[in-house]
Amino acid sequence: MQPSSSSASREPVGAADLPEVLVLGTGGTIAGVAPDGQRATGAGYTAGVLGVDRLTAAAAGVEQVARLDLRQVCNIDSKDAQPALWLELARQVRAWRALGLAGGCVITHGSDTLEETACALDLLLGPGAPVVCTAAMLPATALSADGPRNLFDAVRVAADPAARGRGVLCVAHGRVHAARDVSKLYPARVDAFASGERGPLGFIDSRGLRFTREQPQHVAGRLASACDAADAADAAWPRVELVCSHAGADGALVRALLAASRCGQLQPALSALVVLGTGGGTVHEQLQAALDEALAAGVRVEVVPRNGPCEGGEFDGLNAVKVRVQLLLQGLR
Repeated sequence: MQPSSSSASREPVGAADLPEVLVLGTGGTIAGVAPDGQRATGAGYTAGVLGVDRLTAAAAGVEQVARLDLRQVCNIDSKDAQPALWLELARQVRAWRALGLAGGCVITHGSDTLEETACALDLLLGPGAPVVCTAAMLPATALSADGPRNLFDAVRVAADPAARGRGVLCVAHGRVHAARDVSKLYPARVDAFASGERGPLGFIDSRGLRFTREQPQHVAGRLASACDAADAADAAWPRVELVCSHAGADGALVRALLAASRCGQLQPALSALVVLGTGGGTVHEQLQAALDEALAAGVRVEVVPRNGPCEGGEFDGLNAVKVRVQLLLQGLR
C-alpha cells in the first residue's frame, strides 16, 4: 500500500477566530457503506468508501468548532494497513505542527488496527499540538451511525488546548484514551474500546472535555528519528512475528520461521519474535526450546502476557501488538 494524499477545506463564513484542525482520512468502517437492503443494520458493508469530506459533512456543527483542512491520505479497510502508513501520517502531522497554527490533528481510521497506528504515532511524534485518532463501529450509512459523533468529538478534543502535550489520543464513544493504553476489546459493540485497569484519560460530552488522570512517566516521540531514517515508500522494515504459547505449543512454527529465514525463503529475514505467554509471561517448555534456538541464531525474543499489557521495563503498558509496533520502528532502516 502506497499512501496517497488529496486535500480540501471547510471554512464557514465568520470562522476566522476558530482554531484550525487538520483532518486526515484513511478509510475504515467510519467511511464504510452498506448495501441498500442492509443500510439500517450496517451488515455486509464495505469499509473505506466515503471521503473525509463526506465524513465531516455528516458531523453536524463541526464547522462551529474549528476551521478544517481535509486531506485524504488513503481509503482502506484498516485490516489491510501497512506500516508505511504510520510514517506518512507522522510526516503530515509534523508538517502541520511546523505551521504553528492553533489547533491539532484528527485521523479517521478503521477500528481493527487503530491501536497499532495510534501507538506508532505516539512513538514517532514528540509533544506538541494534539493528535487525535477516531473510528466507528457502524458504517456511515447505518441507522444511528456512531462515526459522525466520534468525529465531532475528536475535532473538539484536537481544538482544545487542554489536550496539548498528552501524546496521541484516541476518542470514541465519549471517552478519551491514551494511545499506549487503548485496545479494541469487542468486535461488534459500539463501545468497543477500553484502556484496561488504568481507564480512559478523560471524557467528552455536552459539558466539554474533562481529563481525569495523567499518564505517569509517559514520553511521547521516543522514536521520532525513525521518521527521518526512512522514506515511507521505500523503508526497509524488519520482520517481527507474533507467536503464542498455549497447551501443546511444540515450537514447530518458530523452527519453520527460522528455517525459511536461513535459506532465504523469508524476506526480509526474521528479526524478532513477540511471544504471547501464558500467565505473567510463561512459555510452554517445548516452545521455549525453539525460542532458545532463535536466540542462538541472533533473533530477538520478547515474551509478553497474552491477556494484558506488560508491567515495567521497556514495554511498560504495551500489549503484544504494540510491542511489535515498537520493535518494527526500532529496526526501521
